[in-house]
Amino acid sequence: MIAIAAALAEIALILTHRKRTPSAPARAVEWPHLAAGLGACAAGWLVIGRPGITWGDLSLALMFGVILASEAGHAARSLSGRPGAGWAMVCVGGAASATWLLPGPLPFV
Repeated sequence: MIAIAAALAEIALILTHRKRTPSAPARAVEWPHLAAGLGACAAGWLVIGRPGITWGDLSLALMFGVILASEAGHAARSLSGRPGAGWAMVCVGGAASATWLLPGPLPFV
């Protein structure tokens, strides 16, 4: 449930950013944000108790925690004008995506 809510918030933020800047040129991927998202995924996995990993759940966690969180971090930084907002979005999104690895929704585990 936490991962779904974080993913929806990230998607809404990305869509808002793209609506406000529709003609922005393509840019390179920001590797520090990707690395921070991966580190936040690993930290989230440790915090929730290191549940067993299956391929399907791992791919969801990596897709939402690394790729989507990195794009949302760029959107947050662009919309707010502060680099800290981007880093915070990447870390929160990455850590929240680790809950995809749980066998059930977090409040009910």
